[in-house]
Amino acid sequence: MLWIICFFCMFVHAERGRADLREGDIIFQTSKSSQSKFIAYATNSINTHCGIIVYQNDRPYVLEASNVVKLTPLNNFINKGALGARYSVYRYTDKPIKIRYKKYMGISYDSQFSLTNKKFYCSELVWVIYKEQFGVELCKPRPLSSYNTLGLGKIMKRRGISSKSLFVAPSDLAASKKLHCIKE
Repeated sequence: MLWIICFFCMFVHAERGRADLREGDIIFQTSKSSQSKFIAYATNSINTHCGIIVYQNDRPYVLEASNVVKLTPLNNFINKGALGARYSVYRYTDKPIKIRYKKYMGISYDSQFSLTNKKFYCSELVWVIYKEQFGVELCKPRPLSSYNTLGLGKIMKRRGISSKSLFVAPSDLAASKKLHCIKE
């Protein structure tokens, strides 16, 4: 009986924490994708994937760039992380905001991590939306050479990634002084 009560309390606490999420909040996790270990290595961070919370019909979703830009139900996004249900959430403003996301839907994933093509990787999508819709540059893009790319040369070459390319990593967004953490 005690374990049922404990489980119920944990469930209620988790759901209450999720209910505090607002549109525009940025959610981070460790992805199970094959490139996640390389992103973690290059950035020295467990934040290897991110998206933006949006609401549709009063239900929370995560706008994410995965194989394409898509909406993923919040619980599905949280549960697909490599570290179980471990995630963190950062917020730009406490004022209500609305994300206009329809024009991004279905756009292909950017495996070259380029800020100059018409495709998106996860943190680029978040960065572009804040820059275009709110005039806020959450962080400065950095040359890929400023990350730990030692030993990643073959992968970069195979994908056509230049070490001079500018990049915005999930860890760069999480370190932004313009965001405050609301859930670690």
